[in-house]
Amino acid sequence: MEGFGPAGPAVSKSTVVHDPFDEEAFEGILPRAPGLRLLLDETDHPYARELAFDLFCSFYKYFIKLLSPESVAPEYRRHRDLMRRALDLREHEKLRALTRLKSPETALATELVLDGLLRNLARAEEAEPPSGPRREEERAPPDSSETASERLREILRDARDHLQHAVELVAAWSQGAGQETRLPGELKLRLMRDLVRDPRLQRIAQLFARYRRFGMQERDLRALRTVREVVDFVQGGDVARALAGELSSFAMEEREDLFYAKVVTRSLLLYELWRQEAEPRPVYLCVDNSGSMAGDKEIWAKASALSLAHLALSHRRPVEVVLFGDVADPLRVVPMAPEDDGPTRMSKLMDVATYFLGGGTDFVKPLSHVLDRIESHAHVGNDLLFVSDGLCPIPDDFLRRFREAKARYDLRMTSVLVGEDPQSLTAISDHVHTLDEALEEAEALAAHFASAFLERTPERGVPTPHRLKVGRETPLLFDHFLPGADEG
Repeated sequence: MEGFGPAGPAVSKSTVVHDPFDEEAFEGILPRAPGLRLLLDETDHPYARELAFDLFCSFYKYFIKLLSPESVAPEYRRHRDLMRRALDLREHEKLRALTRLKSPETALATELVLDGLLRNLARAEEAEPPSGPRREEERAPPDSSETASERLREILRDARDHLQHAVELVAAWSQGAGQETRLPGELKLRLMRDLVRDPRLQRIAQLFARYRRFGMQERDLRALRTVREVVDFVQGGDVARALAGELSSFAMEEREDLFYAKVVTRSLLLYELWRQEAEPRPVYLCVDNSGSMAGDKEIWAKASALSLAHLALSHRRPVEVVLFGDVADPLRVVPMAPEDDGPTRMSKLMDVATYFLGGGTDFVKPLSHVLDRIESHAHVGNDLLFVSDGLCPIPDDFLRRFREAKARYDLRMTSVLVGEDPQSLTAISDHVHTLDEALEEAEALAAHFASAFLERTPERGVPTPHRLKVGRETPLLFDHFLPGADEG
């Protein structure tokens, strides 16, 4: 017989204040998150799913608040202690900057952190002396107090480091022509998980993010030096092109309001600029995939090539990546167009990053392919980057053919040899760079590609700098100066 009077206080299995929308987000992403789902299915800890939901809420929600200890079921109060310690750490807040209100990123962060907590608990249990079998209800949940704050800080820091580069690479390559293309959540999560779980892809993503930032800075600095011609005067709101007389109003306190009013009403007197746009130069990236390139050399070459391809596509330049090996190996040709949508770009990115041939090295086969492509299009103005660590003789008749086509079609060739002398490539290259086996100065060379290789006019004879001064001190302002920006 039920008693009379108000019902007793409800207790919760979750320690984070949440609503039905949070539960819906968790249940909605779980079927599309195979890694997290597999982790929950394989663990024998009875409280793992509840902890996963707490972690998901702590990464996903915009505001986080913990329930009082009295509102949490006794067997889940250790979760609350874990979450309280996590919320006090800067590493948790830094990780939230990547995941807040983003279901795919949150699901992957939850998987990484939960996996770390479960592994930590397993090690703690193995270190305990055997004391006989324990009943399931007596087993400590995955967030037991054995997980010290320092270990928790490590788990959160590792999860952020792994997630950051994957998020940046996917965000950069999911850009469509002129606007962001939203990837389906399941595809986005799968791509990021592949990048995080594969050490080789993880390293490529890390270097790509770094080289891309260097290249973006070089692009912005070069754009500021773009030559334009004043052809007329128009009205608009673009302050960067305002006449000096209009800008003088901003410097006078009594006329400052008038200046702002003209900006809002787009009635400033502006210079109308004109700049002749050259036809985009196609970019060919030949990357050696022979067995000797395995390891750091392959990772550096692919990260450099992908960062350069991304910058070229942002300049509306078509790109073709040619992965080559021995003469008997098939070429892997991956064409990339500025018009490709997000999923197509990501598919091609992963194709380049994961493909590896092994075997020997042959230079003639990839170079012949590039020549055939250029001659079939009869396009004047092309750029070629050739990266290898091998030595290969080039027949004289091919050298003559290449030089003739190079002059006829304005082909600029930059070669990079890792651990070897350029020898045969010197005769056909505009720029030749050598790196030792330790890849010293590899970072400076990757950044140099953006400033030299992507220039519209070649700078012959310019040596590779030993260290490029790329840092936060250089302002990335006045984006409206960039080529193709809206002229207002």
